[in-house]
Amino acid sequence: TACDRVVVRASAGGSGAMTTGEASGGSSRPNGTAVARGLLEEVFTEEFFEKHWERRPLHFRASERGKTANRLPEALSVDDVAELVRRAGPSLKMFRRGEPVEAETFVEGYLEGATLVVNQADRCNETLFTLCRALAERLFMHVFSVVYLTPPGTQAVRMHTDDQDVFLLQVWGKKQWIIRDAPTKLPYTEEMLGKDAPVAEELVGEPIMEFTIEPHDVLYIPRGFLHEATTGDEPSLHVTVTVPTSDFCWGVQLVKHLMQQPHAESAQTPPLLKGFLGGGKEVDENELDSQLKGFVDNWLKGLTSSGVLDAFESRLERTNETQARQFGRQTEPRPGPPRVKEDSRVRLMSEVTCQCDEAAERAVFSCASDGMRLEMPIYRRCI
Repeated sequence: TACDRVVVRASAGGSGAMTTGEASGGSSRPNGTAVARGLLEEVFTEEFFEKHWERRPLHFRASERGKTANRLPEALSVDDVAELVRRAGPSLKMFRRGEPVEAETFVEGYLEGATLVVNQADRCNETLFTLCRALAERLFMHVFSVVYLTPPGTQAVRMHTDDQDVFLLQVWGKKQWIIRDAPTKLPYTEEMLGKDAPVAEELVGEPIMEFTIEPHDVLYIPRGFLHEATTGDEPSLHVTVTVPTSDFCWGVQLVKHLMQQPHAESAQTPPLLKGFLGGGKEVDENELDSQLKGFVDNWLKGLTSSGVLDAFESRLERTNETQARQFGRQTEPRPGPPRVKEDSRVRLMSEVTCQCDEAAERAVFSCASDGMRLEMPIYRRCI
C-alpha cells in the first residue's frame, strides 16, 4: 500500500527533492492553495458555520458529495510523505493505543503497530504549509497540521477530547470512527479528557456518529467531543488541519493580556507587590490591601476589547512568522552523498523512464503504470 511504501522510502533516504504540484508548473497535482480552495468552496460554507462550527461534528462523504472538497490524495505522493517523515526530526512521535512507543527506528515502531505522528507537519511540506497559510488568511488567523500514519489493526490514541477544532482530511486507506457528545462544551486545555488516563465511565455517552472514513472524505470535530478511531485490515494516512480555538477564545486572551500588562509597566508596580510572600516577614495588611486594590484598579482602567484584540493579533503575527521561518529551515535542500557514480551501472525497472538533459539540474524518473514521478538532483562533481 501507499502507507507502507512511505515507511520503506523514508527509511531508505532519498534525494530530498520537494514536489509542489501546480506551484511548479511541472505536474497536474494540486498545490496547497488548490487544496484550500476546495475546502473553502465546499466545506466552509455559510451552512457549516451556522450549523456545525463549535456545535456539532460533520462527516463530509466524498462518495456522496464528490472528491473536490479534499484534494490531498491527489496532492501528496508517497515520496512527499516519505520526505516529510525524514525531515520531521523531533516532531515525529510514535503511539500505540494511547501509549508512547520507544523504538530504535520509526520503521521498527511502525511494524510493531505504532502510529507515526508528525506534529506541525506544515513545517516539513510545502503543500501542507501553503494549505495552512491559505486557510489562516481567509478564516482562522493561524492553522497548523498533523500527519497520522497508522498501520493495520491498531489505534493511535484511546478515546479522548481535544482543546482544538480539527478537520481530518483522509488521504489513503480507511479508519473506523466513533464520536460521542462532549462532556464539557468548548473546554480549555486543562479540561481535556483521555490524554493521561482513560475517560471516566460516567462521562462516556452513547455514540452519536459511527462510520468509516475513506480517501477524499473530510471529518470536522469541534473541541470537546469524545472521539476514537481504529484501522481495519489496511493502513491509513490522514492529515489533521488544526485550529487552536481554545487559545483563541476571549477568556484565554484576556488572561494573557492582563498577565502581560504588569510586566510592561513594572516600574509602576507598588513595592509591596514585588516582595517575597514567604520568609516570615511582617507586612502591614491594610497597606498591602490598599496597594493591591489600587494596582488592580489601575490595571483594569486601561482594559478595552480593542486592546485585547490588538495584543492577540500581534501574538498571532509572531506565531505565523515563526511558522514560516521554521518551514524555510526544514525544507532547505539537503544534498547527500551521490548514490550513482560515474562507473555505476543502472538499470531502470519496467515501465520506468528517465529524462536527463545534459544541462539539466535534475533527473526526472516517471512510471507509466501509476503516473508516479521522482526528481533527483544531478551532482556535477560526479559527471
